[in-house]
Amino acid sequence: MRYLYLLAGLLCLGTLAVHALMGGIEALNPVMASPLALEIRVAILAIWHGMTLFFILSAIAFFWAFAADRGKTRPVGLLLGCFYVLFASLFATLSFLWFEDLTMLPQWTLLAPIGIFALIASI
Repeated sequence: MRYLYLLAGLLCLGTLAVHALMGGIEALNPVMASPLALEIRVAILAIWHGMTLFFILSAIAFFWAFAADRGKTRPVGLLLGCFYVLFASLFATLSFLWFEDLTMLPQWTLLAPIGIFALIASI
């Protein structure tokens, strides 16, 4: 089951690439160019880069969990798995509630498998 940590780490890197390349153009750049108050734009920028760091650090943690002794990695898999499942749930719920369409915020399709793989690997 440890190979699921490897898959989770690879998906984190793929999600990071999508976040950095497509997300910046489609979401971050328009927000930063908007007339929103500077404090709001900078807060969104901080959150954006915080997610970038989260993807990088969780990928590193998943690769470590893949290579390390199983007994030491269980808390990492449980914690990160819960984060990713909750992030996915948040995107899916908001997409459904605001748009009645799960494809409007498709981030959950990348986040859910990462969380599920991590949780299964930690069992």
